[in-house]
Amino acid sequence: MESLASTVVLLEQEQAWRDPAAFLWRAEAADRLDLLLIGAHDPAWRERAARLLDAMETLDAEGFSSIRDAIRRGEGRAALTAWLDVGFPTGQHYDVLDHIVAGVLSLEEPAVPCVLPAEMVFYQPSPARHIIDGVARAGITAGDIVLDLGAGMGHVPILVAILTGARTLGVEREPAYVDRAVEAVARLGLAGVHMRVGDARDADLSEANVFYLFTPFVGSVLRDVVANIEREARRRPIRVITLGPCSRTFARMPWLRSDDPDPQAAERIVVFRSTLGER
Repeated sequence: MESLASTVVLLEQEQAWRDPAAFLWRAEAADRLDLLLIGAHDPAWRERAARLLDAMETLDAEGFSSIRDAIRRGEGRAALTAWLDVGFPTGQHYDVLDHIVAGVLSLEEPAVPCVLPAEMVFYQPSPARHIIDGVARAGITAGDIVLDLGAGMGHVPILVAILTGARTLGVEREPAYVDRAVEAVARLGLAGVHMRVGDARDADLSEANVFYLFTPFVGSVLRDVVANIEREARRRPIRVITLGPCSRTFARMPWLRSDDPDPQAAERIVVFRSTLGER
């Protein structure tokens, strides 16, 4: 059986996790140490484990700082290249890429009211692998304007801007989330990212040609937002990127089409394109 002592000795000798870019290695090693520390009583081994954990945390912080510097120089996509091959992502769990994004953005979730208004969905950020997948499959470029409806703390507007150079917008009803997002945007020097406090039903959709929703609301709120997006689709070609149960709603819209094999899938990104005006 694996012991705290044997793991500590192994990690003290191992060099791979000391590579600044070895975020996954360190995350897995730290998880293993944390698990083994439960119930371990020998103070000497606990102290050696704590020193390893501190060293890993320091290396992660240095790595996050390096990526932030690259983003400020306009080189954020290059700095994240090693983690951009996300394959065929499914599920709404988080992984090491979310650990990296969270460290780079340094967003501490604020205290907000526990009781949500009717038809609003409890906030959780979009898993980063799905954002990357959506950017690729929707073909988002620097010429697009992307609007995230129910943007939370701005993970999607920020990451899309970093990866593509597109101008991005976020609308979020909770002012404390918007405040956190604005702080992160300022730290990263992202002039093309804009967050606004407001109800998605009242949002100005006229600037965007790409809309993103991670099922932020349901029922009549979703119905009203879909109707507003349809009105925009009658004015110009648009794309809608969805994740979660709201994909089923958009899949039923006759003014949208999707090349995805299952446009009603809730566990991965679905990309829709407007058909109004097609012949």
